[in-house]
Amino acid sequence: MPRTDTTRLYAAHPHLVRIDELWGQKACRDLLTHLMTETRDGERAGFCEENASTLLKLLMEHDRAFPEFDDSGKIASWGERPS
Repeated sequence: MPRTDTTRLYAAHPHLVRIDELWGQKACRDLLTHLMTETRDGERAGFCEENASTLLKLLMEHDRAFPEFDDSGKIASWGERPS
């Protein structure tokens, strides 16, 4: 279970309790990354600053606790081709 306080995030978005269910799995990191990525061509308003901050804290906490799932170093930079 994450140590980051998720009380307000889960109150505003009850379906995100799934994060707790997936905690410690690659699927959790994938979900957190997906939530912080624009995937609906601007159709989604996004999270308020407080909830976005909580999601970022959760991602960082998950990466520290489970570094084997952190694939952020494998993402190509602008102008590079993925390997």
